[in-house]
Amino acid sequence: MREAIRQEDLPLEVHMASDGKLAIDFLVRAEIDDSALCPHILLLDLNLPKVDGFEVLRRVRASEKHKNLRVVVVTSSDSPADRKEAARLMARYFRKPANYDEYLKIGVLLREILEEIDA
Repeated sequence: MREAIRQEDLPLEVHMASDGKLAIDFLVRAEIDDSALCPHILLLDLNLPKVDGFEVLRRVRASEKHKNLRVVVVTSSDSPADRKEAARLMARYFRKPANYDEYLKIGVLLREILEEIDA
């Protein structure tokens, strides 16, 4: 992910949570503390330990502060049900390709999202 961001020369800083509970904690901190880091884009795997990605996404959409946060589900799943649920929760879907060069194309998607935010 960092390599894709670097290759596209995007003004993004990556902060990683190793499980869904820590991701929720990060977002809650941003809700209640104005000095805490607040994400502009959330890259979200579905298969997270402790709390799965869809539960994190539901919490994001229920949050007054984060309800309009741009979210990209980044997953190896190609399940139509997962795609449908991501769309219902207003998240983009990026299926992890097996090829590294194809994976780096997520940088192009992130650029598009940043341009939407700036528009």
